[in-house]
Amino acid sequence: MHNSLYRHMTNHLLYLLAGWVLTAPVFAQNTTVHVVSRTIEKTFNYKNGYEVNIEGEKADINIRTWDKKEIAVTITLLAKHPDKAVAERDIESLQYVAQRQKNNIYLRNFVHVPQNGKAVEAQLSATYTITLPQECPVYLKNHFGEAQVSNLNGRLKINGSFSKIGMENVQGIIEVQSKFGDIMGRKLNGDISMRTRRSDITLYDLKGRCNIEAAYGIVNLFASRDLLDLMVRGEQTDVYFHHPDPQWFGYSLTATHGKVVLPEKMRFSFQENLPDSKKVQFKPTREYYANVTISVNFGSIFVKK
Repeated sequence: MHNSLYRHMTNHLLYLLAGWVLTAPVFAQNTTVHVVSRTIEKTFNYKNGYEVNIEGEKADINIRTWDKKEIAVTITLLAKHPDKAVAERDIESLQYVAQRQKNNIYLRNFVHVPQNGKAVEAQLSATYTITLPQECPVYLKNHFGEAQVSNLNGRLKINGSFSKIGMENVQGIIEVQSKFGDIMGRKLNGDISMRTRRSDITLYDLKGRCNIEAAYGIVNLFASRDLLDLMVRGEQTDVYFHHPDPQWFGYSLTATHGKVVLPEKMRFSFQENLPDSKKVQFKPTREYYANVTISVNFGSIFVKK
């Protein structure tokens, strides 16, 4: 079996196994499950210098923008259990915070069981829908959930574990850390940095400057001509770089215990071509061009149209 496919399957097997273990209880497939919910809606005035800070646990978080100088928040708390009375009891243990602390709009959900209280038996989760001005900075932590962010133009910082991350049409300073959570991005532009472990990264129409450190995953990058600089460092990671005209960029590619595969028509030069070490360079004929620097250990590099 190909190494990259093996790593990919292993990543997702571990993801599913850990999620199954840590998100108990699990109900039988044919059991009728009662869902009890509680919804909270709040609106905060927005001023320049304000920011939104979110700490989610088993939460699905959707962040979008509008033209109003307001931050609108809808939080739905959910409890699921075959016994409706248990769901109604346990939802009281699912708590939230939604408040302004000086210039910080702080949002959080968490489980709190009173001393000597009965242990939670229901599946507890939360959903957030947050609508805010596009220039508002967002700091997001999420565990065992999913996050989707669209149309921001400022600063975005995400720290996720066992949480899928989606971004679309996001510009500015973008920082993402993820463990066991795949990243999907479209139309990202600005100063982008990502650090991942056992997470796959797929970015379409990538622009600006991008720095990626990835371990135990697959990185798929579809670049725009507006990509200014790219650096990828991978450990047991395969990297795929796509562009309709690959010769538009300059390349410095290093694969240790792996291979480097480029289109046939590219006149690249090997700086090193040993069985366990490949170093490749390519420079366009233009005077000015963006650089693509990729280095992997126990992985391979593919440049594709």
